[in-house]
Amino acid sequence: MSFKKALKEISIADMLLLILILFSIFMSAKYFSKADNAQSVYIYKDNSLIEVYPLEKDASIIIDTHNRVQIKGGKVRMSYSDCHDKRCVKQGYSDSMPIICLPNKVIIEVKANPKDKRFILQ
Repeated sequence: MSFKKALKEISIADMLLLILILFSIFMSAKYFSKADNAQSVYIYKDNSLIEVYPLEKDASIIIDTHNRVQIKGGKVRMSYSDCHDKRCVKQGYSDSMPIICLPNKVIIEVKANPKDKRFILQ
């Protein structure tokens, strides 16, 4: 079957359906690919929110005498902790995964919007 013959057999309804499908694909790609730049760092101590900081602004935060957090280059890390294993410090920079210091009961999360659910330890 030649291309010209196949083109003649396509009806108006087929063309409208094809346009609708292409439009849906385009809008879906646009919706899912848009970047949410409004990310924030949420710091919890003893299961209560201490402070919220923007991820775009570099900062050094002293939570208490046991923990310090650093925000740099759109990422966050635990720069100091006096716990014995220092897993939170060894984790390094993160822009999506939570940083958790279990001995000091500190949780650091990066959220795109306030509707995200908080990571819960039990």
